[in-house]
Amino acid sequence: MDPPENNIPSSHDEETQEHRETLSQSHQEDGENEAVPLIESCTQAEAGPKVIKENAVRVAFLPPAEEADLPVSESLVQGDASYSADDNSSYNDDEADIDQDIDDALDEGYMGMECTLERGFSLNEAAIARDLRYERYDEVAVKYEKSHSFSKYQPSLKHFIPVRKSSAERDEMPIDSTGLYGFVSYSWITSLMWKAYKKGLKEEDVPICSKYDMCDYNTDRFEAMWNEEVKRKGKDGASLQRVVWRFLRTRLIVALTFFMITLIMGFVGPTIFMRFLITWLSTDEPVTTGIIWTVGLIFSEFIRIIIFGVVWSISYRTGVRLRAACLGLVYKKLMRMSSLGNKSIGEVINLFANDAQRIYDFVVLGPLIIGGPVVAIGGVIYILWLLGPWALFGMLTFLLFYPFQYGISRLTGYLRRRTVTVTDERVRMMNELLTCVKLIKMYAWEKSFASSITEIRKRERHLLEKSAYVQSISLAMAPTVPVIAAIVTFLAHIGAGYNLTAAQAYTVIGLFVKNVRQSFNRVKTSTLALMEFLVSVPRLKSILLMDELEPYLKTPQDPDTAVVLDQATLAWDAVSSFKKKKNKKRRNKKDGITPADQLMPKVVDLKHIDVLFDLCLSIKKGELIAVCGGVGAGKSSFISALLGHMRLQSGQVYLQGTCAYVGQQAWIMNASFRENILMGEAFDAKRYYRVIYACNLTQDVGAMPAGDFTEIGERGINLSGGQKQRLSLARALYANRDIYLLDDPLSAVDAHVGSHIFQWVIKGALRNKTTVFVTHQLQYLPLCDRVVYLREGNIAELGTHSSLVEDNKEYAGLYRTHMETVENKEKESSKTEETDAGGRQRQDSVISGGSSINGYQKNSPEKSPVKEVKKKPEDGQLITEEKLEKGDIPLSTYNWYIKAAGGYIISTLVILTFAANVGSTAFSSWWLSMWLSAGSGNTEVVVGNGTVISDNIADNPDLFMYQTVYGCLILVILGTSLIRGFAFMKTTLKASSSMHDQVFVKVFRSPMSFFDTTPSGRIINIFSRDMDEVDVRVPMTMETFLQNIWLITSSLVFVCLVFPHFLPFLVVLAILFLFIRSIFRIGIRDFKRMENVSRSPMYSHVSTTVNGLATINAYGKQEMFTKKFMVLFDENTCVFFLFNCAMRWLAIRLDLLALLVMSITAILSLILRGSVEASFAGLALAYAAQLSGIFQYTVRLSTETEARFTSVQRISNYTKCLASEAPAIIESKRPDSNWPKYGRISYRNVQLKYRPDTPLVLKGITFDIDSLEKIGVVGRTGSGKSSLGVALFRLVELAGGSVRIDGVDISVLGLEDLRSRLSIIPQDPVLFIGTVRYNLDPFEKYTDEAVWSALEQTYMKEKIANLPLKLNAPVIENGENFSVGERQLMCMARALLRNNKILFLDEATAAIDTETDSKIQRTLQEAFKACTMITIAHRLNTVMACSRILVLDDGKVVEFDTPRNLMANSHSAFAKMVEAAESSLLL
Repeated sequence: MDPPENNIPSSHDEETQEHRETLSQSHQEDGENEAVPLIESCTQAEAGPKVIKENAVRVAFLPPAEEADLPVSESLVQGDASYSADDNSSYNDDEADIDQDIDDALDEGYMGMECTLERGFSLNEAAIARDLRYERYDEVAVKYEKSHSFSKYQPSLKHFIPVRKSSAERDEMPIDSTGLYGFVSYSWITSLMWKAYKKGLKEEDVPICSKYDMCDYNTDRFEAMWNEEVKRKGKDGASLQRVVWRFLRTRLIVALTFFMITLIMGFVGPTIFMRFLITWLSTDEPVTTGIIWTVGLIFSEFIRIIIFGVVWSISYRTGVRLRAACLGLVYKKLMRMSSLGNKSIGEVINLFANDAQRIYDFVVLGPLIIGGPVVAIGGVIYILWLLGPWALFGMLTFLLFYPFQYGISRLTGYLRRRTVTVTDERVRMMNELLTCVKLIKMYAWEKSFASSITEIRKRERHLLEKSAYVQSISLAMAPTVPVIAAIVTFLAHIGAGYNLTAAQAYTVIGLFVKNVRQSFNRVKTSTLALMEFLVSVPRLKSILLMDELEPYLKTPQDPDTAVVLDQATLAWDAVSSFKKKKNKKRRNKKDGITPADQLMPKVVDLKHIDVLFDLCLSIKKGELIAVCGGVGAGKSSFISALLGHMRLQSGQVYLQGTCAYVGQQAWIMNASFRENILMGEAFDAKRYYRVIYACNLTQDVGAMPAGDFTEIGERGINLSGGQKQRLSLARALYANRDIYLLDDPLSAVDAHVGSHIFQWVIKGALRNKTTVFVTHQLQYLPLCDRVVYLREGNIAELGTHSSLVEDNKEYAGLYRTHMETVENKEKESSKTEETDAGGRQRQDSVISGGSSINGYQKNSPEKSPVKEVKKKPEDGQLITEEKLEKGDIPLSTYNWYIKAAGGYIISTLVILTFAANVGSTAFSSWWLSMWLSAGSGNTEVVVGNGTVISDNIADNPDLFMYQTVYGCLILVILGTSLIRGFAFMKTTLKASSSMHDQVFVKVFRSPMSFFDTTPSGRIINIFSRDMDEVDVRVPMTMETFLQNIWLITSSLVFVCLVFPHFLPFLVVLAILFLFIRSIFRIGIRDFKRMENVSRSPMYSHVSTTVNGLATINAYGKQEMFTKKFMVLFDENTCVFFLFNCAMRWLAIRLDLLALLVMSITAILSLILRGSVEASFAGLALAYAAQLSGIFQYTVRLSTETEARFTSVQRISNYTKCLASEAPAIIESKRPDSNWPKYGRISYRNVQLKYRPDTPLVLKGITFDIDSLEKIGVVGRTGSGKSSLGVALFRLVELAGGSVRIDGVDISVLGLEDLRSRLSIIPQDPVLFIGTVRYNLDPFEKYTDEAVWSALEQTYMKEKIANLPLKLNAPVIENGENFSVGERQLMCMARALLRNNKILFLDEATAAIDTETDSKIQRTLQEAFKACTMITIAHRLNTVMACSRILVLDDGKVVEFDTPRNLMANSHSAFAKMVEAAESSLLL
């Protein structure tokens, strides 16, 4: 047994530090040096308390931790068993010592972690408050139960009780306990609006989501209905639309009933009360008659406003419920998948980002389409009665508008579908770029990938332009069609010789301009909402109908058997893709295929490919089975088969017990280190500490800023490869399952740590568990009970190690090759040294003094950097909280948008096109008033025997002039509409495209520290939802707003021209309007900002879930992740709902104020009867009447426009505030074209820290590498090996010192010049979605022959040649259709193609079997003979042939000399590492 190394003790508080120093001093005097110094024990007589001295996770003075009764692996609780009766008694003794010391320490109350925290760890007060808030959701939630009784409607019907006393808790949504008054007037939100105005809103001010609107409740209800539908109709016949109808039909019917009442009241106002009021103005009837018509007009409008409020109240809640139900069901579906199949992460995130809004809009706006036909039919009947059959010409204009609007909507839907496909592609590629940003930067591929994104964006913009223009025409036509219809109606009526009175004309205009225009606006928005929903439905349905994996795991009959494979053949869902024919034709015209073409929309199909064949194997409980084989032999698939993640084609698979899984590529959550290990399990201090020790994580945790409370970034961004792997292993160990499936868990750790893990975890902690252990490290195979040797998906050999060696087949040859490798490498290293000795000046071996133990330098406490830093939990926070903006949208944001749109002159001209368009419609009404006022022009007509002055305007001598001007206005209105639409579309899309390009360049040019501390969900939020807002929603809102501003202006001008007395009232009303708006726009804006921010955690969670599906399913944590998603979605729903209700709160109050405008106009016309002509009074009344709807809508639109500009502000902030890396090219500092010519590298006092607030990871290292040298870099995990590459590639700028290549200080060069001249084969293999060729040579610099040659040298040629499409074979997201080893070999082929003078290999062969590794090493030596090569490796045999070995520890150079010299000194750190590796070989 190889004892663990001593680690740096880390202090937690001053009191502990004093005790530590006292004890340390006394022990130095005693000269004690125990074999396993886990916890310094002392006798009862000693006065000082016990202190964890070595291998401590954290030392804290806390109350005694109680012993948990949770079941744990025997080896983690007792130390009475060993895996070898003769040779391993020391392991047994050490474990017993550790157990005793931990027990003693726990009894004293000192533990290496703060185990008294009941609710787990939270980084700061805000996080604790958030956790408490999330817990409230459990307390408030109600479970859905299917019911056919009327009682299920009770909660909703209670809203119709006039006034209810609130019984809700302060943090619950008030709407659940509000009565009719609050429900109609939205008074329940008043307190929040006032608080926003006074202090601004914070997260804790917002109530939690209503229990009836929660995601969980509605998802369960929707899921039950969907399952019924699938059961009744089958998958092919199931209709999502039918399920949606069942889900919301009752609420929809009630809402539509109220909506019909509002239509009737809106119709009654102008057709009855306004008509009789205008008629009364030109008669001598008593004043009381006029008062009756005035009161009737005002009352009908008041009822309309109030009941319309009820319609929105019902629809808003229905909308958020369907939105929650659909997306909750999609997430639950994802949790039942083992992979996304033919879907991409970008597509899924886009579904949550943009389709959520479309579902909501469909419910809220879609049903209002019924208003169009109802108003049209009512209008036709009324105008026929009022004006006669000639008026039908005007109605024909309306009827023609419906098919026109339908065609526009169909076209919009078609363009939207195409746009969404391209947007998905862009978001998916952005997601991929963010995942692979480190590699892209290292390869200097930013410009090339940016051009791909630009190409996609260009296609997206082209479609957006078409869609926006079509929508703009639709928007412009909606307010003009009623005016054109009125013009046609009056021209036809008068042309037929009929008279037209002011009462008739302005009743028709009142009906057209107010009711019909509003209904047409609703038809436009409703059809758009319906078409967009119809785009979303197939996308939702395609995920809901994806094939789930059929469970095939059965329980074996023999209770002593853990796993049985009985002639099992298993397959993966493989993706095949082929380009659409029309795209092929288009591309054939071009000379070549561009990178963007590689990513054109593909027809993606799923098929099953068998990868494991006829497997027969039985594993007993407690057995340790090793699985080995070459790259692509099916080892990872073997593990997946036992997890139930594949498709069983034939045979049977039996499995008994629960599983824990450690993937080949560790999946890490964005949570604290401890939360990553616990993953929802209850915290048990003893068990947790033993797991930390067994997985050799004690020193790593000790070095972290906040110990095990340190936050780990997305994908483990702030951990090394080895740390991620051991963290994944610790999670499995803590889970305490029956069967452990370990997929190459030692590949990313060095030999010493690997030996420790094998002894303490696999042979120790798991000795009574069933373990399937996939490995390329053959030295451990003799210690396994049996070995499975896989070849091409078949079990080629099976048996004990000794029997397989005796059989002398493939396995025996592989094992002997491996064992001979070490000796060969040692011989090669001595030869290498002899050849290199004359060519360079040897640097003296650096061996630090002091005692060493366990194969590593023992760090004295005096030199420990950790000791001096007092750590706090807050220090461990990595991910920065997203900043919630406060106050008004700054003028600089609007200024930025205007400049992006083309500048102030262009913007002014566009606004003037709106003025021309609205002005032409207003002028038509004014011209009609002039015509009506002129009457017959005093023309005399013969009546009987005498002549009288005619009262028929058809007799006017200037009739032709009036008709011509009035008719020509139709062409003016249509012309200005088209010009306005085109101009507005061009400028807004220019703005959004300019903003996209700026923010993309800024984000992509940001340093790595930005990507480390910013969740990808937050960045994706900018490029998906925020860009969707800026592309589509900001222009739509702004266009309607500008149009309505001019309409209001024209209406008020008319009222003031007719009734100058109205001006004083207008001033008072304006002050009231501005007061209400200035106060409550703040609340609306704050809600919108909170809604923007609440989306990012949800997107990040979805992204994390999709990446970790295999792990989540293996541990059975679907419920935990689903619950978290539900809470995050509810948080978003809450502020989303409040934002919409706040808008309606404002709307209903502004509508009532606008009613005052109409009331004052009606009263003035009543008072001034006789002094103002009926025609002009009618004009004023008609336009005042339209204000009640349009005024509030415009004020609300101004607030909504401002709220939507928060997206512009967020993009602007990213553009202005993000720091940038050094320039890609500095013209004055460009190196020679053949630089680096020699490949000499010099590090001088290099200091590196990843962020300004973090400790140094490289602490003043100095060394030189000569031309063509092959340098091996070794050291334990976290010693700074990979950071050498970070410094070399300038991913992070140095904190001090310099790096020179061929004498050139790399800090003065442009990053592209530097990085393009270096090559790297990274630790984590990265493949992009596309083809094999695209991955090797994304920008087509090399011939096919060169690509095949690179594949041949990396032993991948045969694999690729056997694929149906060869180099054009598809690569899916993350390269999941290739094994990790194959991905690593393809990355190596990529580096071979670049053929640079300097190559950096970062543990590049970790996932490759020993045989392929030895071949690869030969390839590297031959292909890169003329290169300087730096190799980081955990397999020491891979660096034995290097010219020199660089040993790092704690960011410092410990040794740097030839392997021979280092091995000659038995005290050297390298010699001890080799000794540790050899001891593990001989175990």
